[in-house]
Amino acid sequence: MAPLQPDAFICCLLWVSKVTFITLLSNITYIIKEIIIFKLRFFYTHLCMYEFDEYSEEMDMPREFRLIQQSIDSFVSIAYNTALSMEESLHPTLENIAVLKGKIQDIIRHNPPLASVPRYCRDNRANFLWYSDFYDDISKEDYRRYRAFTPHTNEITPASYARELVKIDLPYFKELVDLISLERLCQHYENRIPKKEKEGKGTSDKLPDKEKSGRENIETAATTQPTSKIKRISGKRSYEPKLNNKQYALLAECIERIKLFRRPVKVAELRKLLKGKLSGPLQVANQKSLVYLFDLLKENHYIKETWISVAEGNMDFISFRTAGNEQRYGSGPHYITMQQFLNNRARNQKEAIHGLIEIEDMMDLIEENRDK
Repeated sequence: MAPLQPDAFICCLLWVSKVTFITLLSNITYIIKEIIIFKLRFFYTHLCMYEFDEYSEEMDMPREFRLIQQSIDSFVSIAYNTALSMEESLHPTLENIAVLKGKIQDIIRHNPPLASVPRYCRDNRANFLWYSDFYDDISKEDYRRYRAFTPHTNEITPASYARELVKIDLPYFKELVDLISLERLCQHYENRIPKKEKEGKGTSDKLPDKEKSGRENIETAATTQPTSKIKRISGKRSYEPKLNNKQYALLAECIERIKLFRRPVKVAELRKLLKGKLSGPLQVANQKSLVYLFDLLKENHYIKETWISVAEGNMDFISFRTAGNEQRYGSGPHYITMQQFLNNRARNQKEAIHGLIEIEDMMDLIEENRDK
């Protein structure tokens, strides 16, 4: 066989290089395409999850209470913007904030059911009044009046603000508007104060004890004032359970069968949990199953509709952490938050649920044993 000529060898080498380059370019193009597809799927999934969370939160609240929130928000918007325009050139100080907190404290002192509202307002949640303790703390008669409320159709403007506010015949409504307006103004002032001024100067140096910390005084008022509707244990709220002895036994049996918690839970402990008297949190083995179970209890009117708000406020549940998660996040207890409950509710619409059949069978038995 004749030896390969130099020109032919070079041509062969160039052909091999060209084929290798085309193959490499094709692989790179494929990898880039897969990365783009993955990122688009990731973005779409999280966008849908966020939209569903917002939607599910709206669905969790009855329409009449959503209208009340919207009505309050319309009045608060006018009052807040008016206050800002009047003090546009004012440079807020810690003393101004303390005065606002003192006014908030005065409103709560004379209207105890409003005690929890500032904390939920600061979370910037759209329907904070529904998730607060307000509807639990007012009397049954006042609750019925709020439930029967029909908002006025007139547009709220600065000129009609006072006239329209007088027309609303609901207890605590005006006080709620004043309280929320002051709370938002207080937050606005806090955001405008430089960080160095906050760190280098405390209000306790120049203010009387009664104005030291409006937030501390608000928390104190929340725990010391008696409630008119529910007897609390250590500030906890009740899920308002409507279960008889047989139903409690069925619920405890199902929870043990699907291993919902990291340790066995007896009927007596379940009673304490649902009545707001549990001394310590329960460690949850499967959060999705917990949410599905409690949502079924809610839908069948065995616990209150706002059970998620109660669970977060009571700090009744902590998540289970694997060894890897403990190294990453620490070994301290992690209380399950409202957003985690809502996220798991959204996941239950798309993913399989551990113990689904057992939970639904248990609910059928509970319905059969409902008190006549």
